[in-house]
Amino acid sequence: MRTRVKICGLRSKEDIHMVADAGADAIGLVAYAGSKRAVSISQAAQLRREIPAFISAVVLVVNASQQEIAQIIKEANPSLLQFHGDESAEFCEQFQFPYIRALRVGGGALLSGEDVAHEVQKYPNASGFLFDAYSAGYGGSGLTFDLGLLDRVREILPHQKMIIAGGLNAGNVQELIRNTKPYAIDLSSGVESSPGVKSAEKTRAFMQQVANA
Repeated sequence: MRTRVKICGLRSKEDIHMVADAGADAIGLVAYAGSKRAVSISQAAQLRREIPAFISAVVLVVNASQQEIAQIIKEANPSLLQFHGDESAEFCEQFQFPYIRALRVGGGALLSGEDVAHEVQKYPNASGFLFDAYSAGYGGSGLTFDLGLLDRVREILPHQKMIIAGGLNAGNVQELIRNTKPYAIDLSSGVESSPGVKSAEKTRAFMQQVANA
């Protein structure tokens, strides 16, 4: 089974069409003002309409308010929400909407495999978990982390809920897939020419390496 690919941080319809043509399974829009790849809710709604059928639209939020989340659901109509901040399970699940919980591992409160597993168990209704490297800020850092921190999680989490992010590019994705066999992977900076601008050449090369793996 081919590893699924989500490419995040798109900001133009041209990039959406290019990424879709390259074979991405999901496209991420960042509704977080602190990100270099941020789009407003109205921009997310416009870009959402450019995403073709059978490709998931994921809107990433960081500690957004209830009102903002409700607006995103109504106006942008995503396939999934991605909570990438300090949101509790109670907060994530109050909307009764499919969501991914992103966890920054290897720092903060998630220093060990047991810490990560304990955090995962707090979100029993999450559609998936995106494991990214810890950084001081929120959102994608482009850093890698010790994948051994996920060994305990693999024992308790269904394979189809495992999403790995952090420092991925065409040069290292084959090794990661062959060694860890994740259900899905997520990246942003690894296929960019500048923050929020995707490179067609890098995107095609990345997707080819995923296929080769």
